[in-house]
Amino acid sequence: MADMLEIRRSKRALYIPKLRDETVKFRIKLTKQTPMKKITILAALLLAIPSLEAQKKEIKKAEKAVNSGYLSDAASYLQQAKRIFAAADNETRAHYYVVEAEMNLADKDLDKEGLESIYKSLKLASNYDPSSSLLNRITEIELKLKSLSANAATGEYSNKNFSEAATLYNVAYQSTKDTINLFNAAKSHLLAKEYNEAFSAYSRLFYMGYTGAKVRYTTSNVNSNSKEISSGTREVFTGINEVFTSSSSRNVAVEKGTQKRTQLVTTSSKIPELLRGLTTAAIHLNNESAAVAIIDEAIAKKPNDKTLLNQAFHLYRQLDAKDQYIKIMDLLIKETPNDPNLYYNFGVSSTENNDIIRAKEFYKKTLDLNPNHENAKLNLSILLLDQEKVIVDEMNSLGVSTAEDKHYEELKVKRNNLYTEVLPYLESIVASQPQNKDWVTKLMNIYSYLGQDTKLAILQEKLDD
Repeated sequence: MADMLEIRRSKRALYIPKLRDETVKFRIKLTKQTPMKKITILAALLLAIPSLEAQKKEIKKAEKAVNSGYLSDAASYLQQAKRIFAAADNETRAHYYVVEAEMNLADKDLDKEGLESIYKSLKLASNYDPSSSLLNRITEIELKLKSLSANAATGEYSNKNFSEAATLYNVAYQSTKDTINLFNAAKSHLLAKEYNEAFSAYSRLFYMGYTGAKVRYTTSNVNSNSKEISSGTREVFTGINEVFTSSSSRNVAVEKGTQKRTQLVTTSSKIPELLRGLTTAAIHLNNESAAVAIIDEAIAKKPNDKTLLNQAFHLYRQLDAKDQYIKIMDLLIKETPNDPNLYYNFGVSSTENNDIIRAKEFYKKTLDLNPNHENAKLNLSILLLDQEKVIVDEMNSLGVSTAEDKHYEELKVKRNNLYTEVLPYLESIVASQPQNKDWVTKLMNIYSYLGQDTKLAILQEKLDD
């Protein structure tokens, strides 16, 4: 057979004739003491030399084919090189994977599987300690891969193909380590209802210390009509209209005289959004305790961050972590004790958690601070009137015994007190919403029950009109 190696042995030399297109001659002195095992190993090493050279040639052919746009030829050459891959050294292997990545990158019909394949090739190339020239090529491929993956992911996200978007954002993150891509991947996983992947990505971002906040280097153009205003002990410049990617580029513009009064502007943190996504995923995975632990840790890092505290309050409620959300509630009240909207929100939250006593306190505190808070009046009225039904149902269930008659009278007093408590809120609602027949009817019924006939007649007259 043409490809077989025939070894002819004499007393003095071992001669290796032709291997494919290569003619290699070796002369090795043998003695009677030379073991056959050593000869076999030596022969295998000799065979590897032409194989390695052949492989390098195939890789170079593939490289030229890629550069010329002949991708099918390049694939064929790489396939030939892979057949004898065992003989390759690390540099040759790195070269192989770089060319493979470049070939896939040149494909005009590149899809997400192709992008993933490129990333894998680059990872393998890097594992084999590539030369500086190959490292430069790897960097170039990574930059292109970042752009292609992120753009493709954005397109899939816009088309609501969230699972595909998540895959592409992950590829972009793996090739560049830009955490915004991992954050976008987490969001996409969540929208795709891939809750395990979403929770994992959000958790990873949190423990990496990701905030998403960025510093923007800004200035105002000297020709702008900007003004300077005083704010306490410092001056605030209101004419920001140029944003630079770095402090150095901004400083160059200032030195040229085209810009003035530099400022640093920090964009808002994405931690609240991160924790929201984490909580949603955790609830679907029945893993509330893990989410609570992460939120606890976030608050421990920034205990005075009001935005974070507000977010944590709502998240604890979703996670049914009552002790934590009550603690946050108290912290926020301590920070802003005179904010009616804060008390109103706590009233809503307490109502949803069936904490009626706290809800009443919060709505009343809201109205103490802002007597015209219409939603607080409405919610408090509804909350009180819901208790009416419980009282009436209990009254109707009683019998005619002496003890039950006594309890009936106690319930009547309780009902009267309830109506007396809700009356001012109902009157205020009807005064501001006279066309709301439901509230008008409810108020008339209470006037009738309490024997306030004069008020009832006036209200009836207005209703008739």
